Amino acid sequence: MQGLKQASEVWAIEFWETFRRLDGMLDTGSESGFEGIDASLRRFDSFKATFDNLVRHTEVKNIRQRNALLPIQKLPDNLLHLIFHLLLFTTTGIRKNLYVWRISTLRAVSWSWRDLIDRTPLYWVRISSGDGTDFVSDALKKSLNLPLHIKYTGSVMYGPESAFLDTVSAHRHRWESVAIHEPQGELVQTYFHFPAPSIKELLLSTDTGYASGGGGLDELFGGELKNLEVLRAVRWKNVEWDDAYFTRLRVLEIEDCYMLDMGPIFNILAGNPCLEVFRLHFIAFARYHPPHPIPSPIVLESLRELTWTDVRQEVETPTGGTDVALARILRHIRVPACSKFEVEVWMKDGSGVSPEELVRLILPPMQVAARTTSGKSNLHPVVVDASFGERGFQLKASRDSRSTASFSVDLGALPRSLAKRWMTDQLGEESPRTLDLRLSFEYTEDEPSVADVIYFQQWESVTQLDIDGSSGSQQSIARELFRLLSTPCDSVNGVKIMPFPALQTLRLFNLIAFNGEDLVASMTARFSSDAPPIASGDGVSAPAALSIILADGPGGRPEKYFNKIRAIPGIKDLKFFEEPPTIRDTPSIFSVWPPPQPLDDINESWDPSESEGDADFDNYTCC
Repeated sequence: MQGLKQASEVWAIEFWETFRRLDGMLDTGSESGFEGIDASLRRFDSFKATFDNLVRHTEVKNIRQRNALLPIQKLPDNLLHLIFHLLLFTTTGIRKNLYVWRISTLRAVSWSWRDLIDRTPLYWVRISSGDGTDFVSDALKKSLNLPLHIKYTGSVMYGPESAFLDTVSAHRHRWESVAIHEPQGELVQTYFHFPAPSIKELLLSTDTGYASGGGGLDELFGGELKNLEVLRAVRWKNVEWDDAYFTRLRVLEIEDCYMLDMGPIFNILAGNPCLEVFRLHFIAFARYHPPHPIPSPIVLESLRELTWTDVRQEVETPTGGTDVALARILRHIRVPACSKFEVEVWMKDGSGVSPEELVRLILPPMQVAARTTSGKSNLHPVVVDASFGERGFQLKASRDSRSTASFSVDLGALPRSLAKRWMTDQLGEESPRTLDLRLSFEYTEDEPSVADVIYFQQWESVTQLDIDGSSGSQQSIARELFRLLSTPCDSVNGVKIMPFPALQTLRLFNLIAFNGEDLVASMTARFSSDAPPIASGDGVSAPAALSIILADGPGGRPEKYFNKIRAIPGIKDLKFFEEPPTIRDTPSIFSVWPPPQPLDDINESWDPSESEGDADFDNYTCC
């Protein structure tokens, strides 16, 4: 390295002297005065820039030769396409954030990668108004004649007409998917009132509630939307659903709509037998006059997802009473193939529909969660999380983390007694081979008893039990629970079993200063070799090994009790200070629409000099 440094110093002097000789040969004038020296330095800067560029080209040749020898360059095209797809798109085919930066970086790895991406039109068919004019122009060329997915997001109130829309409008005949978020001024009339014959997917969203310049379904794209397959409307109150006429819808999603008329929704459901997804979020239905006679239920053979969250259940009836929108819809449709059912509703007194009737209309959780779209049998048990909380009752069910089938209900203010009966009707006959049940109970100061826990003590499918106490009921709940876990009970078959014989995890939260000796005595008795023989329906001779998690420990010296508990045969693990999980910590059930605010690609830039120049791109090294 020292030798290279010395050589560089010598070369720097020779470089300057070479320039001076060349500059003198060109007879560029005297260097004696300030102006002369300044002019000479400017000429030197130009000479140095030209020299650097030539050196860079030589360097690029060597970089290309090196990159061509990398093992990654030998990957087959089909494998590269798979890698590119994972980097550029989500599992649902949506562009990932910073898409322009991602695809530019991939193109910079080597000429072969750049060529592969450039000659693959599918990488260029999704275009956003935040992409930059040069990228949009390139994408329109490289996508050839494939259908386009256009996303426009307004950014400036009453700003100039979008150059992006000017560019993509020339390709309106290729528009297959269009997302419009917060259009400003007269953009809707200027760009979205003309027919787009290939359009199949339409996503409408606005933060203000109404799109300026029109935006009803009879106005958008000339009202020619009969071939529409996907329609999502978020706060787009321009829609008059009476004017909606579709026959090929696969996805219908409506969010944040007040006084929605239920009649047109039933008409849409009846007219689209191929509907696969039906979602409603933050909806308040208006008065509904049911037809006479009441029509037969609408059978949606293809429907696989039914999601209703925060749907206002009260709607006025012609007689002045109230009714439950959710119950009315469930009475009027049949969904034999539904594999994703999610409902969130608050039970209300005097609603005209009893809680008993409403829960009877809810789909069976085991049937929904056990369904599969692949046709392959799944031997995993259905995992059910049931939570009895202060707010109400929640139940979630799914086969496993890889399964697309799922069931979720959040019934606010549902009486616990009714929730337990409903669970017995739906899950009581299941065995540990088909059901993995995880129970969670939250207690307030007014509920010091664990009678709800006792209700399930005979269930051999319970593998996890969470108890969340309160400041006024800690010790009484803990003492009663510990006594329950160590006292044999009669099974449904009349044989003696330990309560929850398959229990593998016990989690206790907010039970501050309970008596540690009570827990030691309970676990000792539960796993004692002197206990009377215990048998379950599957012939289990002893309770399952148990892991205990304590968010708040016993009083006194916790380590003394912990050591005693860990020493008990049958105790698999003992942990402390784990945050109490909640059933609400599951992934959101909402769709990915509307797009992130305000532009998911706002930080992206597209420099044509970087895309077309060979120096910067060839310097990128991939390992």
